[in-house]
Amino acid sequence: MENNEENKINEAEILEPERVLEEPKEDSKKKKYDLYVEFVLLFILGVLLGIALKNEATRRVTIGFDDYKMNIMKSDFDINQIEKDILEAQKKEQEQEQEQEKDSNNQTNGEVK
Repeated sequence: MENNEENKINEAEILEPERVLEEPKEDSKKKKYDLYVEFVLLFILGVLLGIALKNEATRRVTIGFDDYKMNIMKSDFDINQIEKDILEAQKKEQEQEQEQEKDSNNQTNGEVK
């Protein structure tokens, strides 16, 4: 009877490690499957988010590839003319400053003599 009990214990010890070894294989397969499912879902989410962002961008962004197709409106300001006017004004101011310096130099030279 003792032999029977010892045999059962030995069989249980032998069978137990086999069960333990089998379970992780199933868990690892399940984990790999879950990982692939997560990647696929993440990819689908990324595609949908990209489509949504592209649609919103085309509605709101006006500068881009199709700029040459836009109707160009006449501008009220001519930037080149404004720049030209500013440069002429600066040139006149410099000429006036130089004349004033000459006059002041002439006055001081006349008093010193």
